[in-house]
Amino acid sequence: GHDPHHVFFKIVPTTDPNITLGMSFSVFALIIFYSIKEKGLGGFVGELTLHPFSASNPIVQIILIPINFILEFVTLLAKPISLGLRLFGNMYAGELIFILIALMPFWIQWALSVPWAIFHILIITLQAFVFMMLTIVYMSLASSTEH
Repeated sequence: GHDPHHVFFKIVPTTDPNITLGMSFSVFALIIFYSIKEKGLGGFVGELTLHPFSASNPIVQIILIPINFILEFVTLLAKPISLGLRLFGNMYAGELIFILIALMPFWIQWALSVPWAIFHILIITLQAFVFMMLTIVYMSLASSTEH
């Protein structure tokens, strides 16, 4: 009969945004940890408030701090959200294509399911690679001390 425990079971776990955002927020925690570890708390706060706009005049610098903070904070928050939602969107789209193929007549299913399965396996591998490479780039940016 009906098994209520497996109603929400999905074949690919990354078709759930909770999984992908959980992965990306752990990367976000590492970014903040290594930024503070490498640059110190002052260096981390300075990076958020004194870049991209800087001035030699201290009054202008104080005026620019809120603008810089807004720009850098949005950039910092965009990293984990885009990382998680990119992975989720691509995996969910691939699963939806499988569902759409399953709704077609059997002879179309037969012609489309295997090519799409092969293509989807390549997409999954590529998305894992993209997630890993962006994590490496973000960690490299977090641990770099030069501007």
